[in-house]
Amino acid sequence: MIGKHIGPFLLQGDDPLMIDAEHCATVRTENTLMHAMLLLSSVGFTSVPVLDDSSRLAGVVGMPAIFKGILGDDNYHWEQLDLRKVKDVMERNVFVVYTDSPLEDILHLLVNANYLCVTDRDGLFLGIIARKQIIKRFNRLVHEFENNYRVSPLLEENPPFAGEADSSPDEVKKA
Repeated sequence: MIGKHIGPFLLQGDDPLMIDAEHCATVRTENTLMHAMLLLSSVGFTSVPVLDDSSRLAGVVGMPAIFKGILGDDNYHWEQLDLRKVKDVMERNVFVVYTDSPLEDILHLLVNANYLCVTDRDGLFLGIIARKQIIKRFNRLVHEFENNYRVSPLLEENPPFAGEADSSPDEVKKA
């Protein structure tokens, strides 16, 4: 459980937690693999969201999927970059969060993902939450939290280890 003061502090910030869809690099299901490869190499991302013609999230695509999509038995078929579509190679099973998803769920999912796609309940793509945005907020938390809140430990400085007794070793009782 995230502390009652930590959660709101993490959500504060000058920049929004979610990067809106119009500011996200995306491709469409009908784009060619060449288009996706050029976009990925120009923006330097490992993957991008894939949208259908109604701007609903269909999946994500990255360079490994593109290369796997043109790999033959013994070499790459480069001509396939202009023939195959993103929908043929994209990953369809992606983590999705909503604008009202709990921060705790978002943090757990971002441990293993560079970003999370945000959609409405009908799948309309709204944007992404990038791990970078969370790390920036944690950086602010560790540097500024104590400037805004009084923090004191709940436990003494050096509590005894579990199983340690306050008596000397000679005072062991027999069962």
